[in-house]
Amino acid sequence: MRTETDHAEGALTVLVVEDDRALAGQVFGVIDGLGWRHRHVDTVQAARELLSCEPVDLIYLDRMLANGEDGLDLLAWFRDLEGAPPGTLVASRLSSAADHVRGLDQGADDYIDKPFDMDELKARLRALARRVASVRVPQSVIVWGRLELRTESRVAMWAGQRLELMPLTFRLLATLAAHRGEWVSREALWRAVWPDQARVPPRDYVINVAIRRLREALATCEDGLLVETGGRLGYRLVISA
Repeated sequence: MRTETDHAEGALTVLVVEDDRALAGQVFGVIDGLGWRHRHVDTVQAARELLSCEPVDLIYLDRMLANGEDGLDLLAWFRDLEGAPPGTLVASRLSSAADHVRGLDQGADDYIDKPFDMDELKARLRALARRVASVRVPQSVIVWGRLELRTESRVAMWAGQRLELMPLTFRLLATLAAHRGEWVSREALWRAVWPDQARVPPRDYVINVAIRRLREALATCEDGLLVETGGRLGYRLVISA
């Protein structure tokens, strides 16, 4: 028999963005008690990286994070993406009416004041799950460190600044970035970046020119976003520390 915690596609996955580990543990207990799954990060940046790789249905979002981030920055990021965000419950000690209005205006679906009762949190999450259809941050978004690629709109960002790339250069960067530091052979690059030529052998000159243009474009990235050559291994994208 289906219960109110059931979901059309199975148990929900809730991302908990909370830097208070003791409180996060209590939130996990509520989520687990609903028969759902939880994932945990404690920064906005970590949330972006996880959301670009994993499907999430709901987000519990702390506002005041230890590294000085405001959790609402995650909602601002969602507005620029190529799809609807997961349903989001903001939790904060900033409890004035103005704080609530700001959170909701930024795109939150609900706002709960800290400290809160776990039964209230459970009820809020269940209500949010009923209201919000299952949505996903699109898999077209790649986030790796300070690099962010939105492949449908062909937007490339490095440390928050937009990179101006030609379409082919963007496809090459996206192919390398999707492997996150792993080597990509010339054959694999050829098939991915030049799909209309996939049935003919890789053309070394074409690949070499494309790699050179990508390196020229990435030369503007401060602190290092590099394309390394590994002979027969091919190429890989490296982000220096």
